Amino acid sequence: MTPTNSTVTPNRFRALVPWVVAVVAVAAVFLWDVEFGVAAAFLAMAALLFRHHMWLAVCTAAWGFVFLAVLTIPGPYDSPAGPAAVPVLGFYAACFLGAWYLGRRLAAARGRSEKSTPTPDAVASTPTAETVESTPTADTFVMPAVTTRPAAGRTGLESERAELRWPAESRLRVFVLFLLLLAVIGAALKFRGDVPPLFADNPDAAREAVRLRSNLITGLFSEFWGIGLAVSLLRALTGKAEGRWAYVVFVVIFAFGAALGASKNSVLLGIVPPLVAALSVRRSATISPKNRLRVSLVVLVIGAVAVGAAVFLGGQRTLAGTGQFEDQFRAQYGASPLYASVGSLDLSLSSSVETFGRLWEVREQHSPTWGRYTITFTGSVGERLFGPADLYAITAGLSKPFYMNTATFVAIPLLDYGPIGAVIFLGLLGLSVGVIDRRLASAWSPAHHLTRAFVIYFATFGVYELYPVVQPFWLALAPGLVALYLLSKPMRWIPEWMKR
Repeated sequence: MTPTNSTVTPNRFRALVPWVVAVVAVAAVFLWDVEFGVAAAFLAMAALLFRHHMWLAVCTAAWGFVFLAVLTIPGPYDSPAGPAAVPVLGFYAACFLGAWYLGRRLAAARGRSEKSTPTPDAVASTPTAETVESTPTADTFVMPAVTTRPAAGRTGLESERAELRWPAESRLRVFVLFLLLLAVIGAALKFRGDVPPLFADNPDAAREAVRLRSNLITGLFSEFWGIGLAVSLLRALTGKAEGRWAYVVFVVIFAFGAALGASKNSVLLGIVPPLVAALSVRRSATISPKNRLRVSLVVLVIGAVAVGAAVFLGGQRTLAGTGQFEDQFRAQYGASPLYASVGSLDLSLSSSVETFGRLWEVREQHSPTWGRYTITFTGSVGERLFGPADLYAITAGLSKPFYMNTATFVAIPLLDYGPIGAVIFLGLLGLSVGVIDRRLASAWSPAHHLTRAFVIYFATFGVYELYPVVQPFWLALAPGLVALYLLSKPMRWIPEWMKR
């Protein structure tokens, strides 16, 4: 039965109601204050996108909350440059997020065209006009087009989800133990018998000392803590109940190792992506709806505890530090753990926007370097080939005496390609993220879903900086994910005892 115009038109009007309300509300806020209007626009768009584009909506909301923190919460690092940069950053972020949305749509359209294009075998088995007419109801029946439809009762977002297929337990455990061995070797090379920054009296000073004597090899080895943490946590959350507690133990060990450097991001890098992946995959049909709800709640609780712990430890680390900023931080927030955590959260959300605002004011003093900052991850190799380029030296100089290094993901394309080139760069980056987000959403391999989750994490981390071109973490991540993918496939060279 074909819907009539009388039933379709009201549905279309009802679908437009939230958009009309959002436009009117955001326009009213814009008329009151432009900067707050930008923040309201991002939060409203996040709410509208959430049902069908969840992670795009999460990234959009992150920008909205960052802008609100800049505009509402006072801090020792604030200046007029931060609020003034909100409309500029809003434009650049909108270019990236709009391209992300477009990339998802293009990937979805390509996926539908691939499914609708029949293979030779399918063509051979497709009923012809003669075979259809030979059936008793040929005069009233029309063969429908072969299409893939969402499962009954599922939304567009849920229909993208796939059920993970993990490799054999023996193979996976050997792989995780090998990651643990590499991580321990990396820690030994990195700390060289010294007290890790996590247990040092002044964590910031200890981190700086470790950074000065580290090199690319030790840095890459130390990243295996995060990779092992991500694989173990995703397996504990989405795999079979048998053997789950072994992976919970692995999670604790890898999380402890990742925290030794007193870096919040090192821990979050191993926790947030597997949580993203766990929320993005379909639960096994053998799991009851009640247990599925429990798993989702566990994922959300773990995420909330991880973020809360990172914020709390960030405040305590600042209170324990020495320097002018730390003195002003203690003067403003005192010794209260609660106030220090609020200050740490505000600092995490707003400092990058503040630093970018200062960089934007002096952008004409920096000529385009045409890609030099984009290959910062190459370190000394890039310096020898293309000359020195130190983003943190620029941002530290702009943020004196506080030395806030990050300046959002717009800083590097702005310095490399100028204001207009940055728009093109972020647009292409957003398209890539959108295609990866949509194409890998229905994959069966844990490696594919972790890849997608890391891409989403790095995209959302853009509120701080363009992390993959600054830190070479992905140079260790990519081989680890490739190895995990190969373990999930039957290989002739794998011993029989590992196939079970």
